[in-house]
Amino acid sequence: MKTYSSMVHCNGNLMAAIDFETTGKIPGYHEIIQIAIVPLDSDFQPIRELRPFYHNIAPEHPERADHAAKIVNKLDLDDLILNAPSSQKVADLLVDWWERLDLPMTRNLIPLAHNWPFEAGFGRAWLGSELFEQLFHGHARDGMQYALNQNDCAAFAGLPVDYPRVGLKALCIHFKIVNENPHDALSDCLAEAKVYRALLHRG
Repeated sequence: MKTYSSMVHCNGNLMAAIDFETTGKIPGYHEIIQIAIVPLDSDFQPIRELRPFYHNIAPEHPERADHAAKIVNKLDLDDLILNAPSSQKVADLLVDWWERLDLPMTRNLIPLAHNWPFEAGFGRAWLGSELFEQLFHGHARDGMQYALNQNDCAAFAGLPVDYPRVGLKALCIHFKIVNENPHDALSDCLAEAKVYRALLHRG
């Protein structure tokens, strides 16, 4: 079993940035077509010795894809159907990857995501609640929610809010963070980790 360079209060659980690209906004109807998970150290930097989990996924119901989602993530569904593994295969690969982390008994990944409730809805619809809760800790971190919390603190003190918009793109602009490839799951994971780290410094 391994304990990585994570914050002490994580109690052996491992912080990891997580992002899904999907065919729309409705879990269970729309599907995950790209996933990235990036393990993070106590400074919210990627752990170099751990390979991120990063895969495209072939949609089972491409006819359900929302046109706006296709424009945003720019993933070619026909190409995914031909060349990407199935959702079940990627789920199996995810479990294999998670097991190779060799975390202490009962420990798992603490998600860091931008708008985690959205991501979690898709994760549960894909993996089922039992497996989802085995892999991911309930105490998720969320850059969007943290920015909203800081806005609440400022407003409560009678001060101007710092973040009129709290989407990942807006916060990257605010903190002068370059997201190399927006709406690519891996690039968004890396950007979210940088945004959350910047929010911690501001908080």
